[in-house]
Amino acid sequence: MSRIVVFFALVLFSCQGKSTNKAQQKTDTVDAKNIVPKNNTVSCEQVVKQLVKSSNAVAFSQFGDTLVQAAVAYRDPEKLTIKLYVINDISETPSEKRLVERAVGWLEFHQKTGQLLDITNDPDNPLILRYDKRIAKEHDLSSLCCSTAAISKPGSGYALRDVMLDKDIKFNGKLDRFFTRSDFEKVFGRPDSIQLLKDEVPCITIFNTEAPDDKYLYKSGSRFETSGDSVAVEEFWFLNGNFINYNGIRIDANTTIEDMQQLFPTAVSERQGMDKVGKLWVIRLREDNEGIVDGHIRMYFKDGKAQSIHWWSPC
Repeated sequence: MSRIVVFFALVLFSCQGKSTNKAQQKTDTVDAKNIVPKNNTVSCEQVVKQLVKSSNAVAFSQFGDTLVQAAVAYRDPEKLTIKLYVINDISETPSEKRLVERAVGWLEFHQKTGQLLDITNDPDNPLILRYDKRIAKEHDLSSLCCSTAAISKPGSGYALRDVMLDKDIKFNGKLDRFFTRSDFEKVFGRPDSIQLLKDEVPCITIFNTEAPDDKYLYKSGSRFETSGDSVAVEEFWFLNGNFINYNGIRIDANTTIEDMQQLFPTAVSERQGMDKVGKLWVIRLREDNEGIVDGHIRMYFKDGKAQSIHWWSPC
């Protein structure tokens, strides 16, 4: 899985500005035991999270140090954007626990100035934060936070959902989302089973023809819709070696949710828990750049690894 390449250096800086906010009362240092150990196993994410935890970000005074989590949301050559979030249980019954992440703050770390800024309330007038300088001294973050491509913020709004376009996907490295019946058999073989759409009574269909002979083809857990000789992927499972290439990057049953964060940082940070034991998660991706399409793509993860991908549309 490709990793993200970005080079940034931490530059020590003096605190600027004053505030009477309770969050401003934190000191510039923390106990040495709280610093991430200097070794070869720590990641960029670990060190950045510890650095943020040592800061006086406003969200900590509102939600508490233990509840607020931090994740790298966007990277570019000039700054690192960090999302602060809490995890809430939105289930209606205790037996069906549903966890969802809610953003409670946004920070920026700027390469040239070394400033850590809180942009939550006013991006044009950010609050300059303090953080523990020893964390920066203990780690070469310019090396830790290197990978193979830069993440750019997709648009001006932080809440803008990540996009996965059909044209960038190749199923088993060969097929687009729409193909022919003969293409299906060449790549996937004969279907495991076939059902008429009229017997399944779906609330919405891909081809929207409502022809009596439209069918669903089932293969290795995946479901494909047909109309005449045309076939489209509706739900695709990463079973029996099935995979997709997304912009040349392979996604299969060994792909982790951490791998996906490199591609879709916002979607992963806003992932939702689908069961009470925290083993099944889903991320949601927009289908178009303009936000016109009502539906979205859902990608499911079981035990931290990719399980399936589903094109969802409202009825």
